[in-house]
Amino acid sequence: MSELERMETELFQLTQQLADFLALQSHERSTPGFAKIWRPISRYRIKLRSALQDRGSILSDPRDIDPRTSRIEQRVGYNAAHRRLRLWPNIENMVNKQVSPFSQQLMPRTEDLMEGAHNRYVNHLYSALHTLALPSAEAMLNLLSDAHPDVALPATQFEALMHAAYRICLAQGREKAPRFLDVGCGGGTKIWAALPFFPDARGLENNPTQVQVGAAAMAKLNAPDHCIIDTDARNFTDYANYDVIYFYRPLKDPDGLKEMENTILRQARPGTILIAPYLGFSAERDDERCSIIAPSIYVAGLAPYQADALRNRAEKIGTEAPSHSSAADAALGYWRPIVEASRRNGYAL
Repeated sequence: MSELERMETELFQLTQQLADFLALQSHERSTPGFAKIWRPISRYRIKLRSALQDRGSILSDPRDIDPRTSRIEQRVGYNAAHRRLRLWPNIENMVNKQVSPFSQQLMPRTEDLMEGAHNRYVNHLYSALHTLALPSAEAMLNLLSDAHPDVALPATQFEALMHAAYRICLAQGREKAPRFLDVGCGGGTKIWAALPFFPDARGLENNPTQVQVGAAAMAKLNAPDHCIIDTDARNFTDYANYDVIYFYRPLKDPDGLKEMENTILRQARPGTILIAPYLGFSAERDDERCSIIAPSIYVAGLAPYQADALRNRAEKIGTEAPSHSSAADAALGYWRPIVEASRRNGYAL
C-alpha cells in the first residue's frame, strides 16, 4: 500500500464517524461536536496534497516501474485522488449547513410557484408533454362517463409537492426507498415527473385507451416497465404497498370520489403520505385517519401533534434536489459516507 493509499484508508475511518454525527437528529448536532470530529480530518488535507505531489513526481519518472499495475492504472488512480482532494471545500460547505440547519417551509407560496418567466416557461413545456401523452380526440370519446379528463396540474406546483413529500420521507427515516403512486394517472406524465424523487413510481388508470397511449409515451421516455396499471382506483387492493399516494380528483361523481378516498385511507399504512391538491378532499378536516402536514399534503395514521412533530423535523431537512450517479459515487472514496449521510438530510454536492 502506498503512502497515499494508507492516508485515504485512515481518512475513510474518520469520515465514517462524521457520517454517524450527521445521522443524528438536527437538535442533537452541535458545533463543538462537529469540530471535534472535523479537526483530525482537516489535518489530512495538507498531507494528501504533499502525497499527491510526491506521487505525481514518481509517475512522471519513466524509470519508476510498479510491476503490480500498469502506468495507465496508476495515472487513473492518481487523477481520482486529485478529484477527491478538490472536493474538500464543497464537502466542508455541505457539512457546515447541517451542523445547525435552518427551518424551511415544506411548501412555497402558490404565487411563488406560478409567477415569473421561468415558472411560466416550465409549465408551458410540461403542458406540451402532457398533451403528447394523451390519446387523440376521437379516442378520448371512450373515456368513462364518471372520470374527469386528464387535467395537468402545473409542473411547478407538482414539483413542489414532490419535493415536500421527499423531505417528509427523509424526516421519517425510512429504511427502504419510498414507492410513489399516482391514482388516475392518465397519460402517465406525473409518473415521469415523480421519478427524480421516487425512482419506484407507478400509476393507476381505468381507461384502456389512455393506458395504451400513456404506456407508449412512457416507454419512449424509458420510464419503468408496466408503470401504468390498468385498474379502477376504487377496487385497487394494493395501496398499503405505497408510501406516497397522489390523487388529483380523478372522478367526477362525488360519491365515487369519496369511495375512492375511503378505499385509499382504509388501506394506507400509518406514515403514508397522501397528496390531494384539490378542494373537497373528504378527510381534509377533523378526520382521525390522517392529519394535514402541509397545504394539500396529509399523513395517514398520525394525530395532529404527531404530524406537527414530523413537520418540524421535515422543515430541518435540506431543500437540495436528490441526485445520484453510480459512477460518481464509486469515485468518492473516503468522502462517500459523508455524501450518503448528507443525502439523507436533504443536501447534495
